[in-house]
Amino acid sequence: MEIRSDLMDAHLYAFNRTTLQDVLEQKEAYRSIRLEVLPYLVKSQLRSAPSGGEGTIVDETGNVVVPPSSNLQCLSQHRAIAPSAFKQDLLASSGGGTHRCCVYIASKNKYCHRLNSIQAYCDINRDVIGEASHLSGYSFSSHNNIIHPSCVLGSKSTVGPQCMLAEGSQLGDKCGVKRSVIGRHCRIGSNVKIVNSVVMNHVVIEDGCHIQGSVVCNNVQLQERAVLKDC
Repeated sequence: MEIRSDLMDAHLYAFNRTTLQDVLEQKEAYRSIRLEVLPYLVKSQLRSAPSGGEGTIVDETGNVVVPPSSNLQCLSQHRAIAPSAFKQDLLASSGGGTHRCCVYIASKNKYCHRLNSIQAYCDINRDVIGEASHLSGYSFSSHNNIIHPSCVLGSKSTVGPQCMLAEGSQLGDKCGVKRSVIGRHCRIGSNVKIVNSVVMNHVVIEDGCHIQGSVVCNNVQLQERAVLKDC
């Protein structure tokens, strides 16, 4: 058994449907996959040993039952000769209602983030125009930002580094965008300031609005001089 402290549960689980139904029928009081079902399955796979009495047996209370020394010696020889076969035999011969639990560990070059809060959502959006820019499918401009060719920028409007302006969106005159993501087909008036924010698709922002540290969802309309901060 290998124990590590450098991994984070991504809260993404895949179950055999029959197994999950069996567990829920046996444990009707269970309400949480993460807090109840998963720990139960992990404990279940440790309760039964391979057939024939080989290996270490863990009983219902978690106590280790040591098999005869002859079996242990045979098992250690088997492991020394063919460690990969030993693992396969152990899995194949596990029976008696045990459950096999496996985990996928993403390599360091993969991107994985747990999205369970507004702050995490904002962080992920910034990552997509930062260290994880390969996920967007777009390439950065010389100003270290992403501006779709179909976008229209008014006079004296600026889009700073690590910003994204998606297809079909328009900025009026004298607008400023810093560390923000703006979605598709947005209509943004003049003298609008957007900082550390996410603006989704088909949003209308009229003249003189200020948006800071906020998430503006699809189809929202902000009238003149509206101010959003940490919303």
